[in-house]
Amino acid sequence: MLAEEKGVPYVFQSEKPHSEAVTAVHPFGKVPAMRHGAVSICESAAIARYIDAAFEGEKFFPEDIALAAKVDEWVSLHNTIFDPTMIRKYAFAYIFPGTEGGNPDRERIDANLDDLKKQLVYIDSHLDGGFLVGGRLTYADLAVYPTLHYMTQFPESAAIIENLNSLPRYTAYMGSRESAVKTMPPAGN
Repeated sequence: MLAEEKGVPYVFQSEKPHSEAVTAVHPFGKVPAMRHGAVSICESAAIARYIDAAFEGEKFFPEDIALAAKVDEWVSLHNTIFDPTMIRKYAFAYIFPGTEGGNPDRERIDANLDDLKKQLVYIDSHLDGGFLVGGRLTYADLAVYPTLHYMTQFPESAAIIENLNSLPRYTAYMGSRESAVKTMPPAGN
């Protein structure tokens, strides 16, 4: 999304984790991984910081130290709190249920609903001027939005979002941005 927002040309190459191409860049075979000339970088935040600094255009990591720290805080919250709860525990209980017959794992889903709601309420209550940091689009929004998009796809999380003040508008707005539309994975991926 950041490359799209900045108008940076790129070639998207779909590779499975642990493939030869990915392992050549990421020491543990995880995606995303990026090459730019002789530069190889892995991990989303590192890739984003590089793109933001290396290319002209609007900056998505603010120069103001307090705002930059807030962007880093949101990225860290996403990586250590939101993604593990919302994606790894909750969404995966639908996508990879591991149940007989492949039905959603209700036990895992229900066990995560309190934390899921607490986190969505937290995000909703911190949308400053419609964005997460400083009342403008930053990398914090680009890091957190994809997870929120997936939360609009599952019944309990979608219902929580629908009943909040700002997240319904925020997810609709972010999802309508050209950067989100162009980088949306095909259905079923």
